[in-house]
Amino acid sequence: MLPEELVKLFKEAFGKEPICEDPSQGICILKENGYISVREKGRLIAQFEDNESDYGFVLQYYAKKAGLFTPQDKGIEELLRSLFVNIIVLTEVEDKNGFSHSQRVAKLAEEFARYLGWEESKVEELRNHAFLHDVGKIAIEQLMLYSPTRIRTFETHYEDHPTMGTIYLTIHESLWKYIPTVRHHHERWDGKGFPDKLKGEEIPYFARIIAILNYYDEVTNFVSADWDSEIKTPQQAVREIKNLAGTFFDPKLVEQFVRFVKDVHKVSIE
Repeated sequence: MLPEELVKLFKEAFGKEPICEDPSQGICILKENGYISVREKGRLIAQFEDNESDYGFVLQYYAKKAGLFTPQDKGIEELLRSLFVNIIVLTEVEDKNGFSHSQRVAKLAEEFARYLGWEESKVEELRNHAFLHDVGKIAIEQLMLYSPTRIRTFETHYEDHPTMGTIYLTIHESLWKYIPTVRHHHERWDGKGFPDKLKGEEIPYFARIIAILNYYDEVTNFVSADWDSEIKTPQQAVREIKNLAGTFFDPKLVEQFVRFVKDVHKVSIE
């Protein structure tokens, strides 16, 4: 039986009992021969002295192996994510309602996920990914501050922002889960996107969703539309997205998105 204090700390950290019904499956914490053991599918992978001062190390090791985060890790993630989001919002131009591009995409992501019937935790997860999708543009904004030809600088470095965002998110492992979305939200279904020319379902699911939401918001908002594009009505934007299904965007997600804007945003679809 595990020490009472370790059980208490485990419950506080992970919100569940450290029950190991079958040591041959998954990651288990056990008390064996006076030591605290961590086993993976029955195989001993770590052993700690049964001292209260070591319980924190036990939980950290267990969390890493089980793909979980301790409260400290979660706090760091929330702090860093909030910091990045605030910087992103500050560097983006606001619309007439005071919202920036990333804020609008995050709101779309939240609405779309709820429309699809996702659990609330998954809704929040997609929303957080959406907030951070353009984190790499912080670097481009800095370059533009010191450039005599701001538009040319943006044109030159635009395709670098997914890679720059990836670099930013490597600062702490709690942010690594956002890297696939940040890096790949400009990939195309036909494999002609950037930076890695992924194709079809090679593109992470969240990145495929945000690719559509990102495009829709950009072309329907004057403040974030490309400099060589005219603002489009929601109807025009949806028409373009439908036309780009199978080349730029995941066809199944396009179908779901079209239904979403029709039902939730009351966009008339031809």
